[in-house]
Amino acid sequence: MRFFLTLAVLILARNTVLAATPRRRSYDTHNYYVVEHDPTINSGASLADVALALRVEVVEQVGELRDHWLVRCQKPLANLAARSVGQEEVDPVLATFKDLHLKASSKLVSRSEDGLRARAVVSSVRHLARQNLEQRFKRAPAPIRPPVSSANVAERFGIKDPLFPKQWHIVNGEFPEHMMNVVPVWEMGITGKGIISSVIDDGLDFTSQDLAQNFVCSLVFYYGK
Repeated sequence: MRFFLTLAVLILARNTVLAATPRRRSYDTHNYYVVEHDPTINSGASLADVALALRVEVVEQVGELRDHWLVRCQKPLANLAARSVGQEEVDPVLATFKDLHLKASSKLVSRSEDGLRARAVVSSVRHLARQNLEQRFKRAPAPIRPPVSSANVAERFGIKDPLFPKQWHIVNGEFPEHMMNVVPVWEMGITGKGIISSVIDDGLDFTSQDLAQNFVCSLVFYYGK
């Protein structure tokens, strides 16, 4: 008995892991849609019935969104041919959903089995949208300028910070590809002069030597009451 119980637990754990693993998507062969299904509608259709009516396959839940499901259907060969000659393709899932809406609102089929089934599906689907593949393109890095020394930059812009040479992300002659590339912005006259910045954080050490002269304790305590 213990063996069968352990085996059942292992099978359940395996199925849970498989269910949590997103399926690999293929936009070349399938169209994908997001369906928001409402399971609380009286006399509504189940998710399986909705998928059957739309002729789609349920892939997985959309992230952590409750009652949102990713579904798919195979791309029709007619649409692939239409795309090859530049014609507008017809989406079969959206067209089917539109037909279900017409049947659900038609008085001629309102009491028929098809009309009742269409009304159940339409009332249970809050939203249906096709998902389009968006290609991401990595932005080219800013051109790396000839390395300069922190001492030279500090002298040119009158920087008196003794820790400035250690700010490798601003000036880094050894690894210039890691710099923020901010020096050319300073050369354009954009230095932040005249700009007042404020930080609201109760975790500041306002007794610090760096902050004590620029920290107004009375305002903090006043607004903190």
